[in-house]
Amino acid sequence: MQLPDLFLPLGGRTYEHQSRFLCGNILSGRSERMPDYSVFLTSFFIVYAVFGLQYSIVVSVLTVFFQTRYKKRDNALSRYLHLLTVGTCLILLAYVSSKNLLFCVILNLFVPFVLVFTQSSQFNPKGYFSYAMLFVFLELVPPENGKELVTELLIFWLGVFYLILTIGLYGRFFLKPEREGISLRRGFHELSELLSLLPIQERQEELERRFENLLHDFHQISYHRKFFYRHTRENQRYDMFSTLIQRFSYLIADDDWREDLGEDQILLLERLSDFLKTISEEFETGAYGKWIWQAQQFLTHMPVSDGRVKIFCRSFLHMLILILKNLSGESQVVAPVDRQRLKELFHQIWVRRSPESFEMRFAMRLSMVLVISCAIGFLLPITKPYWIPLNAFLLIQPSHEDSSYRMKTRPIGTLIGCFLEFCFQMVLPGMWWEIGFALVMVSLMYCSTPGTWYQPIFSTCYALTMASMTLDEQTAITLRIVYLGAAVAIVFLVNRFFFPMRKEIQFRHNLKSLFRLHNDYWELIRKGVTGTADLSITTEILTYFHTIYEECSAYLKKNPEYPGQKELQKVLIRLWHVFAELEQVFYLVQTGSIFPEEKGNLIHLIDSVQEDLYPIIRYEKIPQLRKEIRYREPGVGYVLKRYLKHAEALHQYRECIPF
Repeated sequence: MQLPDLFLPLGGRTYEHQSRFLCGNILSGRSERMPDYSVFLTSFFIVYAVFGLQYSIVVSVLTVFFQTRYKKRDNALSRYLHLLTVGTCLILLAYVSSKNLLFCVILNLFVPFVLVFTQSSQFNPKGYFSYAMLFVFLELVPPENGKELVTELLIFWLGVFYLILTIGLYGRFFLKPEREGISLRRGFHELSELLSLLPIQERQEELERRFENLLHDFHQISYHRKFFYRHTRENQRYDMFSTLIQRFSYLIADDDWREDLGEDQILLLERLSDFLKTISEEFETGAYGKWIWQAQQFLTHMPVSDGRVKIFCRSFLHMLILILKNLSGESQVVAPVDRQRLKELFHQIWVRRSPESFEMRFAMRLSMVLVISCAIGFLLPITKPYWIPLNAFLLIQPSHEDSSYRMKTRPIGTLIGCFLEFCFQMVLPGMWWEIGFALVMVSLMYCSTPGTWYQPIFSTCYALTMASMTLDEQTAITLRIVYLGAAVAIVFLVNRFFFPMRKEIQFRHNLKSLFRLHNDYWELIRKGVTGTADLSITTEILTYFHTIYEECSAYLKKNPEYPGQKELQKVLIRLWHVFAELEQVFYLVQTGSIFPEEKGNLIHLIDSVQEDLYPIIRYEKIPQLRKEIRYREPGVGYVLKRYLKHAEALHQYRECIPF
């Protein structure tokens, strides 16, 4: 393995180019990361001057919380109260964990697992990091007694208030206006444009590109929520708007509907486009009542021939009315609230419970790494044992590939940092010079990109400078290198043998999840037939489906050599079609298009397709089902026949589907 290959993103460039890149990267990040190290430096001096150097580790944790929040606008007081509450609990648990080996093992199994399981997802893999860092760092350098614990808690509480002040000032004077691309007004404008492009076959590529971009933006809003979140009218309307965008997949998935496209249908799409454009232009007026009435008139007077365009327009208008009622305050957020939140909570637990899920596998790996590395400090009489779990915590990453990369780059940066530290320690005249040097190093660390080979240079110099105040310099350097080697070995073994999560494994799990979500959606349709289906859960499933779909599609594009890659791309397209049809079935059930005497037939169809498609693709009952479809509402039969056609097509790819 050649050393330059690790210096990403430099590839095979010369050392001269590498040096220029390193300097350029740090200098370019200087202004962007100025708030980060400004908060760190001011916090460090305050803590050092008032409480002492032994509490400086709290400053690093608070700086990470600042990094994750200062560019966001949703910094309500409730978020800081949540931080205070959870942070206080984690500090207390970290203190208990440091008391004996039993507590260390139990809490390092439990706390990181819960944090990953509740704060992260495969679409937000680092969501756990801030709280996990708080727990891990403070258990590694615990208070000696109850008095020091109280002091540590006080520093954390004051630090949170300092975060409120600094983030508030940054938001007031420096934060850029929110990007309009993800606002509802902008969303209505984009939907208007999409509707106008639908009948124009020559602009199909533009239509698909704009649709994917809009869908992606709203999925980021609606799905990147924490495990526990406050269900408000605002996030409900964003969920519903994501569903409204997803309605387009019913027509964008293929071009079959264009064969029957008539002038009346084109006129209807143009009228809907003009209607949404009006809503976008007059959005600030809040004329929701007028728009609701106009949408209902569209539904009542729709003199167009039956077919996919009519079904699409009716389902689109139905969801649009729900969004407008939400905006006007006419609809209830949840009813009842507690039951609604419990349903969503249990659904998320059900999705993440699988041993193959990202959350479960990474939570187990992180917990195992911390248990092993922290237990070493209790079992072996060694100096500075916390350097092992600290390095292991930074090396273990949600992605197996990212973790392997850091196990290569971190030793390089650490060795260079040890050499620089050895050189500088010989010329630094006293303690204040050493502290100044350490602060310069940590400032450069915040200017560097995490995970690169050069960031550990500065973090190593900072750590060794602080350690050399109480430890012989050569001993500190030796321990730093040996402990890093131990951390690399632990992470390597856990990644290799304990719930490995390579991208290939994640892809297979994602593909399996798409089929499982297919059955979950049918279950919600079944509930709609026999009772009342939960709109928020259907939105969650649809958003989850389309986000996983993006992940699978991106993986196949990046890995053209994957066995059966072309066939699997066709499988994804078929699954897209199937979900587009399922969405329309759900809409038809919600609007009462299934008559009471027909509900038994639909339940039978649900049972049959669930057995035929997951967990094993059987293809035993689907051919017969196509012959049995008889419904009074023409749209129902039309949608179900198209669904079965696409579901039947999946059978020919059975051999290449990896589960």
